[in-house]
Amino acid sequence: MKHWFKILAIFNLGLILNCGDVPTCIPTESNLVKIAFLDDEGKSKPLTFTLRALDREDLFLDYTDTTLSKLVLPLNGSSNTTTFVIDHDAISDTLGLSYDVVAQLISPECGLEIALSELDTTSTTFENLRILENIIHEDVNTNIEITL
Repeated sequence: MKHWFKILAIFNLGLILNCGDVPTCIPTESNLVKIAFLDDEGKSKPLTFTLRALDREDLFLDYTDTTLSKLVLPLNGSSNTTTFVIDHDAISDTLGLSYDVVAQLISPECGLEIALSELDTTSTTFENLRILENIIHEDVNTNIEITL
């Protein structure tokens, strides 16, 4: 019995030491742009809206008459632009975003990861919009501020 216990202990030790060679295929990048709505004093402002993405109307079924002060929206990683229509207060505002799409090899086992950077506006009907961070990453708190 002691013999099997030693073999099992050595086998488990081998597994633990071998874990360092196994790549972790956890994505580190994000395709989510974070938009904050502010009032004239720079404070968070809740907004009741309905959201649409042009050419992808089915994407935001959950954002119908929704009230939020911050939006987290997916960008299209297979394109370098995404355009959103935000209907609020009897107004339809458009926000067209452009970005660079770069495929990065994590490891041969994990494959490619898409990184988005150089966020910019292609068009917008929002009068007061400011890009705070042009890199799309999970650690970024807010990419865009819109003062209403």
